[in-house]
Amino acid sequence: MSPPETVIQPQAYQPPQPGARPPRGPISRLTWVYTAIGVALLLFTLAMLFLFTARAVTVTVEPLPEEVEVSGGLVIRWGERYLMRPGDYRVQAQKARYHDLDETFTVGTDASQTHAFEMKLLPGRLVVRSTPEAADVALDGEPVATLPVAFIEVEKGTYELKVTAARHEDHTQKIEVTGGGDELLVEVALTPAWAPVSLSSMPEGATIEVDGKAEGTTPATVEMGAGERQVMVSAPGFKPWSGTLVVASDVPQTVPPITLAPADGEVQVTSAPAGAAVSVGGTFRGNTPLTLTLAPDRAHELRASLDGHSSARQSVTVKPDGRESVRFALTPILGDVRFDIRPADAEVLIDGKPTDVSAGRLRLPARAHKLQVRKAGYVTQDSQFRPRADGEQRVSIKLLTEAEARLAAIPATVSAANGHTLKRVPPGEFLLGTPRNDQGRQANEGQRPVKLTRYYYLSATEVTNAQFRKYLSSHVSGITGRETLDNEQQPAVRVSWVQAARYCNWLSKQQGLEPAYTNDGELITPVGTGYRLPSEAEWEWAARHAGLSTPLRYPWGGAMPPPAGSGNFADESAKALVNDWMAGFNDGYAASAPVGHYAVSRLGLFDMGGNVSEWTHDRYDGALVVSQQTQVDPFGADQGGDRVIRGSSYKHGRITELRLAWRDFGRAERDDLGFRVARYAE
Repeated sequence: MSPPETVIQPQAYQPPQPGARPPRGPISRLTWVYTAIGVALLLFTLAMLFLFTARAVTVTVEPLPEEVEVSGGLVIRWGERYLMRPGDYRVQAQKARYHDLDETFTVGTDASQTHAFEMKLLPGRLVVRSTPEAADVALDGEPVATLPVAFIEVEKGTYELKVTAARHEDHTQKIEVTGGGDELLVEVALTPAWAPVSLSSMPEGATIEVDGKAEGTTPATVEMGAGERQVMVSAPGFKPWSGTLVVASDVPQTVPPITLAPADGEVQVTSAPAGAAVSVGGTFRGNTPLTLTLAPDRAHELRASLDGHSSARQSVTVKPDGRESVRFALTPILGDVRFDIRPADAEVLIDGKPTDVSAGRLRLPARAHKLQVRKAGYVTQDSQFRPRADGEQRVSIKLLTEAEARLAAIPATVSAANGHTLKRVPPGEFLLGTPRNDQGRQANEGQRPVKLTRYYYLSATEVTNAQFRKYLSSHVSGITGRETLDNEQQPAVRVSWVQAARYCNWLSKQQGLEPAYTNDGELITPVGTGYRLPSEAEWEWAARHAGLSTPLRYPWGGAMPPPAGSGNFADESAKALVNDWMAGFNDGYAASAPVGHYAVSRLGLFDMGGNVSEWTHDRYDGALVVSQQTQVDPFGADQGGDRVIRGSSYKHGRITELRLAWRDFGRAERDDLGFRVARYAE
C-alpha cells in the first residue's frame, strides 16, 4: 500500500517591512554549551590572574580586637592571612576601653608582608576635689584645669599632681592613671599659707605696710602670707620702724608694741666757696652743698673745711621733721708764688683759667693748683703746685721743643739682653770720608754728604767671647802666635759677617724685638728697632763727628803718637805678630785686650780704634762713585760679596790704619776682626 502523498501548498509572498529583524530560529544546545565554557574560562582566567598577582598579607592589631574588618578591594581571607593585590586598603577594629582603629595601609609588591597596628587606650578620668573648691591643677608642671570641674581626661601614666590655691600652701603627690576610661578620685585639703599678726604702736594710728602694701593702721591684726614679710610702721613726725617677720602658716603671732622715735630734721648746708668738707661731731658727712639729717631737739656742731681756707664752725638744732639752713663763709689762706716761665711768652693756665704771670709773682690760696704751660711748637707741660702761707714758693717751667722732648724721651744709656750696654747717638749731617790731601788717605775714602735722621744706639764695647758663646756655645776665637784670643772678656773674633748678623737676630728675639735680618742676611726694610750691625755711616758718625765741630783724626785726637792708655795697637809687644809696629809704644797687650780697658770716647764708646777691627752692615763698593747728592740713612751698596770693615786693630801701627777714616773690606773671618751691635732708638 503506497503512502499517502504529501501535498505542498503555495504561500502568498509577503515582502519584508523596513527596519524589521529577520526572524530568529531557535538557539541550539551546542551554542549554550560553548557559552558556558567561555564564561568558565573567563572566570578561571580572572581567578588565575588574581592568584598570580595577589600578595599574602598578614594584618595584626594589638591588643586583639573584638572586631576587625579589612576593605578596599578584593580581599580573600586565607587562614591567618589575606590575599590582596597591591594597592591601598583600610583596616577598622573595635575593642572595649580602646579608641576605635581606622587606618589605611598600602600593600606593596613583596610576596609576603605584614602590616601591624596598635589600638590606643582611652584616657582615664581624673576627678580632683579640693578644699577650698577654687584651685588650679597641674600635671608634671603643666596647667590642666581650674577647679571645680567634673573630671579631667588624662592618658595612662604616672604623674606629679600639683594643686594650688591663693593664700594656701601647694599640695603635690604622685598619681597613677590606668586609662581606659577608668576614674581616679583624688581629694585634697589645702593648708592655709597665712596667719594673723597683731601689731600695735606708740603713737597709735601709724600706717602698717606689708611688703610695700598698706594694710591698715595700728592697732590691727593683719593676715600675712607665710614666709619672710617686710613690715614697716610709720607716722608723720616720727622715724619709720621696719623689720622682717617670719610668718608660719596658720600660726597667730603678736608683735611687741612698737615705739616710734621722733623724726630727724633736715639742715641745708652751703659754703662760699663751694666744695667744703662738712663734719658733724667729728664725722665727715659730705661736701657742700649738701642736705644733712640730724636728730631733733639737741644741738649739733658743724665744721666746714676747704683746702687753702680757714675752717669754720656753727651749732644748729632742728625740730622733729623740721628744716634749717646753715651757710659758711670761708676765708682763704694766701701764699706767695714766684713764676719763672720759659719762653716768657708762653700761655699759663692755673686751674684751667688763663693767668697773667708776667709780673713774676702772684698771691694765691694755699691749696693744690693745676698748672698748664703751653705754646705752639713746644710740648705742653702740666704740673701741680701748692703755695705756702709761711713763705714764698718758686715755680719754674721750661718748655721743650718737640725735638728736645723727643730727645728727653730717649734714654742716653740702655741695657740690652746678654749684658750689653748701649749708648745713644744723635742724628746729624756730615761728610763721610776724607779730603784728598789727608795724610795716609786711601782711594776708597772719597767724601760724600750723609744725613742721619734717627737716633740710634751703639754698644759701648765690642761683643765679647762670653756674650757670643751664649748664642753659639761652640765658638772658639783661638790664638795668634802664642797669644790667646779666647778669654771671656776679649772680643769675639774669627766670626763671619753672617754669624754676626745671626747673633743680632738672636739678640732681638731675647728682647721680643722684630729681627732686623732675613735668614740669608738681607736687611728687612723698613728698618725697625731690632739689633743689627751699624751702617758704615753710623760707625763713622759716632767715631769721628758726633758732638764735634772738626772730624776726629785718630781715636785719641789729631796728632801722633798715641798717648799712653789711648788704645790697643801694634806696639813693642806685638813685634812677633806684625810687620809694622809703633816703636816706644806699649799698651800692655800683644794681641787683643779685654773690652772697655782703655780710654772711653766722648759718647761713652770703647775701642772705636784699636783692639779689633769691626764688621759694619754695608756691602763694599770698590768703585765708590762719589755723588754730591746727600744720602739719607744709607746702608751701603745693593750688590757685592765683601763687607765694609772699620777701625784699626792690635795688628795696626801705621798712620793709614790708625786713622778713624780708614776703610777695609772682606768676607771671611779674621783673628783681629770682631763686631759691635746697633739698633734704632725708635
